[in-house]
Amino acid sequence: MATAMWVFPLCKALHKGKTHLAISLAIKACHHGFKVYFTTMDTLIWKLKESQSRQKAYLTSSLVIVDEVGYLPVNSQEAYLFFQFVSHRYERLSTIITSNKSFGDRQELFGDAVTAAAILDRLLHHCKVINIKGHSYRLKGHKIDQPNFKLSAKGGTNSDAN
Repeated sequence: MATAMWVFPLCKALHKGKTHLAISLAIKACHHGFKVYFTTMDTLIWKLKESQSRQKAYLTSSLVIVDEVGYLPVNSQEAYLFFQFVSHRYERLSTIITSNKSFGDRQELFGDAVTAAAILDRLLHHCKVINIKGHSYRLKGHKIDQPNFKLSAKGGTNSDAN
């Protein structure tokens, strides 16, 4: 079985279909016989802390999807563990990253500029970046998509369109 070397950082969109697209690519990979592993960044960090074993599915699968990178902050130790994960897979196995952060927010993503640069260097070297823009898919058809929609101080909703 040939190993496809894909890194697809899907970034800078909120509720616009990043996870849906990543899962669709994973299903296609499964249809072609590739072993796929899906996880969130938070769960991956937890698993990386739990065990240093090299035989874990998140290290050996042909394709790993790491969803929600940047939603929760990571400390320097966690960023280093993620660097080791990325470094282990670099130029050998495929990885898809989804995030609502841009690459310019790298220090915010990984806490430390040097580790962030090393992670992004490996992720972006052979990758195809898909930057999704537009309105939230989940809010399609709701008043919240209206340009004059505002949240009230009480947490309810108001619209200036009346």
